[in-house]
Amino acid sequence: MSDKYRDTIAASNVVADDEKVKAAVAKILADHLEENKNQDVYKFLFNTIDLTTLNSTDSTQSVSKFVERVNAFEEEYGELKNVAAICVYPCFAQVVRSVLEVSDVEIACVSACFPTSQSFIEVKVAETALAINAGADEIDIVFNLGNYYDGDYESVCDEIAELK
Repeated sequence: MSDKYRDTIAASNVVADDEKVKAAVAKILADHLEENKNQDVYKFLFNTIDLTTLNSTDSTQSVSKFVERVNAFEEEYGELKNVAAICVYPCFAQVVRSVLEVSDVEIACVSACFPTSQSFIEVKVAETALAINAGADEIDIVFNLGNYYDGDYESVCDEIAELK
């Protein structure tokens, strides 16, 4: 059965064959690794990191300490750009917002019932809205893999649109 979702996936350049992916990565490394082993690339890459704590043991205190490490980095290594973002569960967005002293670090939150997405759409929307209201600059969602693997791409897209 052909539809706009299957047609888009078929036309994409996404490769799902592990051996093909391994071969492509090996070629990229062989062709470009040495030219990219330099301080400028390392500094650029460091500034693209989302420093993440998504532990079942996270607490206000542990997340605060985590954020303090990011604050201290700027003081200790002021010549380097900091990480791009601190990523936490939505319930800790306000903690990060209140402890973070570094202006160029974003606050990212996982949402949509991370990591499984197995809940009601209303819960996912509410969680996303609460994260934004608590100070999240970025939302990283997990979409419903069950619907995806069932080929129900329209439901996947509808849910992403609703969360957006």
